[in-house]
Amino acid sequence: MRTKFVIGVIVLLPVLAHLMYAAANSTFADYYITVDQFAARSATTPVRVGGQIVPGTIRWDNATRTMHFQLAGDNAKLDVIYRGAVPDSFRDGFTAILEGARGANGEFIAHSLQIKCPHQYLPGV
Repeated sequence: MRTKFVIGVIVLLPVLAHLMYAAANSTFADYYITVDQFAARSATTPVRVGGQIVPGTIRWDNATRTMHFQLAGDNAKLDVIYRGAVPDSFRDGFTAILEGARGANGEFIAHSLQIKCPHQYLPGV
């Protein structure tokens, strides 16, 4: 009986160690990375980025049905291109969470857009 337990531990221990390592180093271990963290990367792999929508940068291109805007971090800004349904709460100054990847010109091509709900809803906002 003791031999079966030891064999089970020997087999499961490397598998569990590998799973923990993979989860810790996954790009999706955090819910999203910041604009500053994204700006420091050169990879074009898909990521989830979060930041504040820069006031006055939201532009809708009716011909291409594309939304252009910027997200701000502490030290960097990110140009975003998004095609798709825009949430009703999409406003200047709100925090947006985007999924997508870096485009050829360095802009962020988003395929998913969510607005992070404020902790307190204020009338007239």
